[in-house]
Amino acid sequence: MASQLEHLGFKMPNGTPNLWSSSSLISDIELVQRVHRGYLDAGASVFSTCTYQLTLEATQSEDVTRNLFGKAIDSLDEVVTTAGHSGCRKLLSLGPCAVVQPSGTEYSGIYSHPFTHDGKPSFEAMYKFHLSRMELVPEEDWPKLDGVLFETIPLLSEVTAIRKAIKQFQQKHQAIKKEFYISMVLPDGHLPGQGIKGNNSTGAMTTMDEGYAVVRAVLMPSDGQADISGIVRRDRSFSGDAVPILLLFPDGGEIWDGGRFIGGLNVGEWCEHVEGALECASKGCWGSIWVGGCCNTSPSHIQMLHNIVSELNGP
Repeated sequence: MASQLEHLGFKMPNGTPNLWSSSSLISDIELVQRVHRGYLDAGASVFSTCTYQLTLEATQSEDVTRNLFGKAIDSLDEVVTTAGHSGCRKLLSLGPCAVVQPSGTEYSGIYSHPFTHDGKPSFEAMYKFHLSRMELVPEEDWPKLDGVLFETIPLLSEVTAIRKAIKQFQQKHQAIKKEFYISMVLPDGHLPGQGIKGNNSTGAMTTMDEGYAVVRAVLMPSDGQADISGIVRRDRSFSGDAVPILLLFPDGGEIWDGGRFIGGLNVGEWCEHVEGALECASKGCWGSIWVGGCCNTSPSHIQMLHNIVSELNGP
């Protein structure tokens, strides 16, 4: 959302923490809908709300946070419903604990207060953060959603904390039955700062543990140029209902250098890169494969990718 909002003239706020792209929910909801509509017209069928960086820490008000969650969900629901597109998935976007840290922390995985204790990531703090965010979504807006996507998670310990938060939420709100997805950010094929290969991390989401929800596991290679064939091809099967999906949505051909996005592939080159990864992934043991783009992915990227996927799927 952020890169497209900026492309259309929206000015992002400064400071940490802040609402970043979610600040558009306050000042220009019509622009938010214009972005959603652009992706829909390009052929997208899975959408996320403009709430990646929406937190209580940024608003300092539970009422404001609830109101903005409601506006984000309503704006997306209106666009999809008005268009009359059946089969579209509407997902609540929730970023990692990094969204209240300095910019780009999700790419480094190096957290600071309040998400650390004795210099190490604090499981309890991460768990409480993610649980409290779900609790701030208005109850009347849950029926408008198809699921929840926790995006760009850089730490396995945070994945586990999210699973515990989901389980607690499900037990408290048994009438809210949604799919939950987690994407892990893998800048160079590894989880940031952990040296753990992406293709060795899916079990963190699918292992059956009492007190922890089993989610539809998702991997998200984030570098729009990296060789991700080793991540997306799985040669082993999964047991029970824990067969993961693959959500393949790398950044739009650019690379995060720790402070900004630099360089990059053009739209055609990026689509060729993703097409190669998609063909490789189709040989693996995935329940299904979703393909799209993350930061700096425009409707032009999605339209060309939609055409490629349509050709691969055939008539």
